[in-house]
Amino acid sequence: MNNNVLWLIATFVLLLVLTRWIARHVQGIGFLLTENGQFATVVYLLLTLPGVLLHELSHVLMAVLLRVRVHRLSIGIQHREQDQIVLGSVDIAQTDPIRASLIGLAPLVSGCAVILLIASQALGLGRLEPFSLGALWRALPTMYYAPDFWLWIYLVLAIGNAMFPSAADRHAWWLALIFIAFVGAILYFAGLLDDLSAAVGGWAYEVMNLLTYAFALTAIVDLVFGLFLFLTEQLLALLGFGRIRY
Repeated sequence: MNNNVLWLIATFVLLLVLTRWIARHVQGIGFLLTENGQFATVVYLLLTLPGVLLHELSHVLMAVLLRVRVHRLSIGIQHREQDQIVLGSVDIAQTDPIRASLIGLAPLVSGCAVILLIASQALGLGRLEPFSLGALWRALPTMYYAPDFWLWIYLVLAIGNAMFPSAADRHAWWLALIFIAFVGAILYFAGLLDDLSAAVGGWAYEVMNLLTYAFALTAIVDLVFGLFLFLTEQLLALLGFGRIRY
């Protein structure tokens, strides 16, 4: 179980770093080619558009399921305070921290689910348990021969780089964590925590395993795409377009 937790954390952190790196460098290349910051952001929006759509629609679906009113859904570049740029947003009614946290978490859950669905149904990735980076790496060459391989890889890239919750999505998480900790303390002092852990242990293991595969597969795609971006920047520098300092 400890190894599974470590793999989950490692792949999550790696993917988080890669998505931020890719966002900066896609926009950087767009700026080098056009010297237009707005256009550079449009390039990144177009690259991740399927993921942005899934991200925002996941908020809407979760809000509807939790009976929270949705006021407005928008897709497109929006400028917020402190020079923050978002590619889409969903305005919902005021609600409690638990439901707000679940709505904020929905894109990550749906993104991982769709990536796993693509991997298993479109790319032919079999059921691999427990998580093994070596097993995943050996399975990669067989994916190449899947029909419409590049389309599915693009969707993994677009969805994986748009599924992380934004700062607005995370605003209620600390209150939800306090509530969960409070409930956990009650269960602990009531002597029920061990029973609960035993009941959900198998389910939690399966979820961790699936999330780790989703993060790892997306990270591999991001690493390859990141290498392409790096080489593109070097070529543009050689051609006299200059360099961007990030």
